[in-house]
Amino acid sequence: MTPSPAPLADVELFVPLDPQGTATPLVCLHASAGSAFSYLPLARLLGPDQPVWGVEAPGFDGSQEPVSSVPGLAARYTAALPEALPAGPVHLLGWSLGGLIAFDMARRMAEAGAEVGRVILVDASPPYVVPMPPESETVRRFLHEIAASLGLDVPAEIDALVAAAGEDVSAVFEELGRLRSWPPELDAELLSERYTVFRAHAEAAHSYGPSGPYRGPAWHLLAEKSPPQDGRWAQLLPDLTERQVPGDHHTVWQGDSLQQLAAHVRSALSGPARPETD
Repeated sequence: MTPSPAPLADVELFVPLDPQGTATPLVCLHASAGSAFSYLPLARLLGPDQPVWGVEAPGFDGSQEPVSSVPGLAARYTAALPEALPAGPVHLLGWSLGGLIAFDMARRMAEAGAEVGRVILVDASPPYVVPMPPESETVRRFLHEIAASLGLDVPAEIDALVAAAGEDVSAVFEELGRLRSWPPELDAELLSERYTVFRAHAEAAHSYGPSGPYRGPAWHLLAEKSPPQDGRWAQLLPDLTERQVPGDHHTVWQGDSLQQLAAHVRSALSGPARPETD
């Protein structure tokens, strides 16, 4: 039986970051914020022959409902992949939540008999089913992530606003406009839209329990300043190579850390499936 074509809206979630080149394409899966464009600086460092595509989350542009399940996201992207990039196999890369999605996609593709290139996780916490934190903590994490992505040093101000507002999310977003350093274009309405997507993805991460491993070659590029992990990824990815990158969960995308991150990605994409140990 021939699979039904993926909805056009899902195919359009694949966005070109640097589509030129003849190498096997690299597909970068969004993190919790939902945007694919956090990978654009990396795409520019991978060489002129390396095509790079990003995947934007449903709901990020307001035209679809957000998805609160890692398997739900992975199933949609896997179904759309043959139409979005029909030429052949792809590599998969994901930062944070994107690492969970990349892992789940690789499992699905392998189980379906599709060829999978390299799977690269970037500072992705291992999957466990755990309760969602209080709403105020989810809002705090959301705002910290936005601030970090913009290079804003306002964690204390954010924490104070969240503590004062409690569970009143809209009040936090309204008060942010009073911070001189906060970009005025990130107003309460836009923050509310972005938070709806972020919260759905937080639910996805907290509820994800994989049913089995992926046995193909995989890399995990860990931020040196992130909390230590417990070896769960080594169980789920038996053919795993781990490397460290200077910085924390967000600063790995900046400066020299980004340069080192890109070097590890280039090595993973061009080197042997099972690299020699250091």
